[in-house]
Amino acid sequence: MRSTRVLIVGLIWLVLCLSLWFTDSNPAVIALAAVVTLGAALVLSVVDVVSNVGDTGWSPPRRRNYQDDGDPWATQLRSQMAGARQTGSTELHDRLVALVDDRHTAGQPLTPALRELLDGSPSRLASRRTLLQTITEIEAL
Repeated sequence: MRSTRVLIVGLIWLVLCLSLWFTDSNPAVIALAAVVTLGAALVLSVVDVVSNVGDTGWSPPRRRNYQDDGDPWATQLRSQMAGARQTGSTELHDRLVALVDDRHTAGQPLTPALRELLDGSPSRLASRRTLLQTITEIEAL
């Protein structure tokens, strides 16, 4: 500890001892010194930690570029897309294929992108742009 801190802790101890002595409390000087020292160490540790906290360098959270329209399918697809890249999951591809199957009518031809989705591999949905285009074409069915 710096000398000013030691001096402040010593003054606090002295004031407590004198105030207890004047009130006829018969202070245990050594025990009071231990309590004051431990309390000061705790307070000064907290002060040191708070004063040395700096910027973590973490990037701020990304802003969502879409409005929450309350559609449970869209919300679920967006959350799956966020995790599909890291895990290599095919669940997103399977859900999109199920959506195309649910919304497609026999008389309506599929767009080339949707046809490629049905015939292609799950890795085709690697980019956000491709996914958004696919969802837009599914909604148009």
